[in-house]
Amino acid sequence: MKRLTLLMILSIIGITAYAQTDSIRVWNKWCSKKDTMLLFTAANNTIAIYSPTLKPTDIKLKSLDISLRIGKPEIKGDTTFVMAMPYPAKGKKMRMAVLYRKSGKTIKTIEFNSDNVPSPVARLGTITRTEVQRKDILSQLTIKAYFPNSLYSYPYAIKQYTFKTAHEKGGATINVPGFMMTRDVLQQIKDAPAGATIEFTGIKATCPECATRTLDDIKIKIK
Repeated sequence: MKRLTLLMILSIIGITAYAQTDSIRVWNKWCSKKDTMLLFTAANNTIAIYSPTLKPTDIKLKSLDISLRIGKPEIKGDTTFVMAMPYPAKGKKMRMAVLYRKSGKTIKTIEFNSDNVPSPVARLGTITRTEVQRKDILSQLTIKAYFPNSLYSYPYAIKQYTFKTAHEKGGATINVPGFMMTRDVLQQIKDAPAGATIEFTGIKATCPECATRTLDDIKIKIK
């Protein structure tokens, strides 16, 4: 009877351990789809590891391939974060093991894919066309930086830009610090006739620990 009880206890422990293993959640902080195991080459990658059943101090991380290097883990709250540097040219696989620190046993192995990051592009709000209704232009509040056709979501911010327009009723050149559509800029768009072109030039973007870079101009024709 005692043996049967012991087997039942061991079985319960095994089920609990499997539940812990199955509940480990891993994602790249700078990938817009959290369920996509994707790392970006020559870019910023921060892998996050969370478990609802294990403490961050119970977890140890190990790269399994030369094509993936990881930094020193940092614990913030209930989540472990680690910088990752992918080198997919060095091997076909980029795997990282999550281990239980006390036993050294592997809890979960994650295999990452890689993707290149395109140059950032500036966009007026959600506008992607070059000819737009005036009301739709005026509904936009900010200029944003994004990475076209990419899941990379590192936070680039617009630091400054110059608004320009010229037409038969006049024109203006307005230097704007920041990323907002200012009152003066919006007024110029309101006053410009249909068919006039507005331009956003000298667009400067930056991000944490990044050098400031100049993005391509935005040109929009008012319908």
